[in-house]
Amino acid sequence: MNFVVYTEHEHGAPLPKWRSREKIGPAPKAPKLPFEMIIEILSWLTVDALLRMKSVCKKWCALIEDHHFIVKHMYRASPLPIKCQYSRKHDQVALLHSKNIRCMSRVAGLFVEKHHSLPVCRIRNPVIVHVLDLPNAHMDVRRMKCAFDSLTGDAKLVSAYIHNDEVGYEVMSIGQDGDWRALKHPNQGFLKKNGKWATRRQFFLTDEVHDGVYFCSEIITDGEDWCLEVQALDPWNECFITTTLPQGVFNGCKRVWVFNWYQHIAVGDIVEQDLHVLVLEDLKEQKWSENKIIVLLKFLQHQPPLDDQVLIAVKADCDELKLRYKGGKTLFYDMNNEVIKKVVYKWFDIDSSGIL
Repeated sequence: MNFVVYTEHEHGAPLPKWRSREKIGPAPKAPKLPFEMIIEILSWLTVDALLRMKSVCKKWCALIEDHHFIVKHMYRASPLPIKCQYSRKHDQVALLHSKNIRCMSRVAGLFVEKHHSLPVCRIRNPVIVHVLDLPNAHMDVRRMKCAFDSLTGDAKLVSAYIHNDEVGYEVMSIGQDGDWRALKHPNQGFLKKNGKWATRRQFFLTDEVHDGVYFCSEIITDGEDWCLEVQALDPWNECFITTTLPQGVFNGCKRVWVFNWYQHIAVGDIVEQDLHVLVLEDLKEQKWSENKIIVLLKFLQHQPPLDDQVLIAVKADCDELKLRYKGGKTLFYDMNNEVIKKVVYKWFDIDSSGIL
């Protein structure tokens, strides 16, 4: 049997509403996702989407700010396009955020930036538009690099400068140090005292084997004699390891260049149509490869570089060799098939080496 229930409409008059005698039970509960599955889903979102997800509840907000989640997200999230402009000056390419600010390096989605003429520097998150202003660096800074430990979340900034024709270093632990701390370079004050000179310096920041290590090479001349030193700075222990290229491996110092060879530091020289490579196999043991590796650069047989062109090796990995004409184009060379795969006329690699 049915019965009538009266309800009020907007003018107050009763309206009939038919309902069944059967008892209406509680609405069924919606299925609930396990929190582990929620973590997996959130870890694939972009940073700007995660910022919105923080507003869902306190539990999600705490998760997104958790260090372990941040590390997982860094390895999974797709990179976002960043608007920037490029500027070439003194044969180096700079990534500019604005007219006066250039990017010195990148780590974990953050940009380490410095004013082009002032010692003002900062760390910027381009996605959430947050800026951490840092104490002023040395006036003559040439390179800056941030080492990041994904297990602990610790970050340490390294600054390299050249003053009075000598290399110097400063370090700072982000969130712990209130100012830069000076580190003594192995050759600081030593070369001039002994009548020696560093005719060329090259900074290269890191490779996959020595993660976070900051490298600098110096070609040191003493009259007609020369040697190439590779100095490695471990920012976490704040100590240097210095190794010297074995004598007699290369005929001269004019064209030798330090670069990354299959995740190892190596020294290379192009002799006619061949690239000669000597690899630093063990940094701590200062062990170099017994024999040189020789790579045939077949394209040089038909198009050798002009007298005023300098061709150097930049990186080798996965059977691909990256070569660059100083101040010009970059070649991607297939070492197996001995052919050029790609040519890029505007070279830019913020984490690559620079000559000073």
